[in-house]
Amino acid sequence: MKRHIIPFTAIVITAFTFLSCRGDRKTRNPNEGEIYYSIDYLKNPSTVSKEMMPREMVIAFKHDRMLSEIKAPVGNIGIASIVNPQLGIYEIYVNLLAFKYSYEGDQKSSIPGFSAMEGLRYEETGRQKEICGFNCNEVLVYMQNQDKPHSIWYTKEINVENPNRLTPFHEIDGVLMSFFYIIGNAELRFTAEEIYLRNIPDRYFER
Repeated sequence: MKRHIIPFTAIVITAFTFLSCRGDRKTRNPNEGEIYYSIDYLKNPSTVSKEMMPREMVIAFKHDRMLSEIKAPVGNIGIASIVNPQLGIYEIYVNLLAFKYSYEGDQKSSIPGFSAMEGLRYEETGRQKEICGFNCNEVLVYMQNQDKPHSIWYTKEINVENPNRLTPFHEIDGVLMSFFYIIGNAELRFTAEEIYLRNIPDRYFER
């Protein structure tokens, strides 16, 4: 793992085509756009109030490239990850007030911070439902030392190649629409709320 001080890039997002989770999908198999996720804290051992914690994650996608960003509503705090196989970029950036860190990996690297989610086992349930106008499939995720599985939903109707690199769910071939992360003793649930189909500048996927 490499850590060093880096500039933290703010992402300015302008929407041209909007798909609400309350509406119908109008474009089939899009390969470019943004997904907005709400963040729900199922377990939060932190003493920081929920109002100060990040409430939204944005993922920009373009063919086989992805950028995700989580930012707190107050303060200079955020986490971003970039996957750009064309340039060999598999990186995570962390900004904590005055401290900035980066992790430089590759498509086979283990993900720092997710040791609790190693050795996952998956079971397709066959259940389906619609999220933001996209047909989604349910998978039960079994974790080590836990008997109760976690449910996640993914869609194959968004055309992104290997969308889950740099996540614990790299074995799932589909864009995650409802999923969870366990980091330490915290458990977070991410749910897609809105999708914007628009052209994404290539500079989003650069260092």
